[in-house]
Amino acid sequence: MKKKYVLYVLIPLICIIGAFLYVSNLSPKGDTIESREALLNNAILGSKDWTIIKENKIDDYIISCAYSAKGQSTIAVFEPMSNKKYKFSTSTNRDNTDIIIGGTIINGEWYDLIWFNGAQTEYAEIIYTVNGAPKEPLKYDTTNMDLIYIKNSEKDYSIDVCYYDSDGKRYE
Repeated sequence: MKKKYVLYVLIPLICIIGAFLYVSNLSPKGDTIESREALLNNAILGSKDWTIIKENKIDDYIISCAYSAKGQSTIAVFEPMSNKKYKFSTSTNRDNTDIIIGGTIINGEWYDLIWFNGAQTEYAEIIYTVNGAPKEPLKYDTTNMDLIYIKNSEKDYSIDVCYYDSDGKRYE
């Protein structure tokens, strides 16, 4: 009788543990571009079919630039976990025609994140205004449509970003 009772308890317990292990192995681990795209599809409401086209690492964090089939672009931050896995942390989403200006904290430091997927450009000009005083413009080569990330310790500031193509057309 005791053997039957043990089997009645043990078999469902083994099934539950097996199902948990199976499901946990199916969930995206964030360790490849494809799995980070799957994490984006699960995390960002309203847009699916994300394609990551650029990535940068800041410390151990991965910053991904992606676009969706619904005409959206995003800068997404993936936070490192154990065993070379990453979890979705945050994203800033805009229409493809808009410049994305966002930011994140990585290891206690603030980073401004800037990306434009709307047109092929040659350079970006960034002007910080700190405590009401504009700073000298910063100029970045954008021919490869790379992410711009700037460590920023200022607390009270604004940021103005313009992109320019090879014909001098301005995007803001």
